[in-house]
Amino acid sequence: MTTRTELLKLLRSSRGEFLSGQKIGETLGVSRNSVWKAVAQLKKEGYPIEGKSNAGYRLTAASDPLTPGDVESVLRVPCDIQVHDVVTSTNDIARSMPLSHRPAAIIANQQSAGRGRLGRSFESPGDTGLYMTIALKPAFALNKALFVTMACAVAACRAIERVCGVSPSIKWVNDIFLEQKKICGILTEAQSNLETGEIDSLIIGTGINCFPSSFSPEISHIAGCISDTPGAFSRGELAGELINQTADVLEDIESRSFFSEYRARCFILGQRILVHAHYDSRSTLALARDIDEDGGLIVEYLEGPRAGILETLHTGEISIAPVQ
Repeated sequence: MTTRTELLKLLRSSRGEFLSGQKIGETLGVSRNSVWKAVAQLKKEGYPIEGKSNAGYRLTAASDPLTPGDVESVLRVPCDIQVHDVVTSTNDIARSMPLSHRPAAIIANQQSAGRGRLGRSFESPGDTGLYMTIALKPAFALNKALFVTMACAVAACRAIERVCGVSPSIKWVNDIFLEQKKICGILTEAQSNLETGEIDSLIIGTGINCFPSSFSPEISHIAGCISDTPGAFSRGELAGELINQTADVLEDIESRSFFSEYRARCFILGQRILVHAHYDSRSTLALARDIDEDGGLIVEYLEGPRAGILETLHTGEISIAPVQ
């Protein structure tokens, strides 16, 4: 890792306490001149670092600007990176780009027109979340596209666990939860070539609530965040690790090695749920039994004319049934 990256980690871990240039140099094994250059680089990137004679340096506020340097500090796969402050939608930018087998990542601090499933608005406030699209022309066949969303949900959980030190779970199909609150949503889009049986473009949009923010009344009861402490981890490092983990699961998607982990992380299994077959407020009470080999959710209906009947869901939505 670079001196800049190691210094930023050290300053974050000091939690606002001053660290002398000498101590930093000794800890990192570099000269004081190297420390000074790394401090200057971080200041240029927007980190609020205070320098004080006979005291040293400290981060003056819980700050986490998104920078290419933070992303690249953990990146271990080839990837073209763009980092923006505000965009309409990272997926929109990805759709306008020429794609290749080398992935491209569009990362934003804020979205003004973020979207979720079925064209719904995805609230994307600035400075508190991570909004990212990974886009590429994949090397696998069209029949593997069904598993992309599930694989990417596992990748998101792995990245959050590694960088943030928490263990999220999955609500079928692609919502990531932590402590009974939704912290992440994933929207995958693909364009296919039916003649060749190949996927021409794969666009994976991920929105993660990292730190506390204000959400609309419609979602405030369910929306959560990874940490209640702003700046507790680097959003850039989380973006880099998400690229790593996504590349890993897509590389191995033929084997479906992620599948057992997906099932283990799916917290609704064995729970009472509400099935919204038509994507509206109408629902039927059911028990989530299992996930089949094609990724469908096996449910047993608990009410109405279909009570006791098993069905495998491949479309529709589910929500958590109220506790009785």
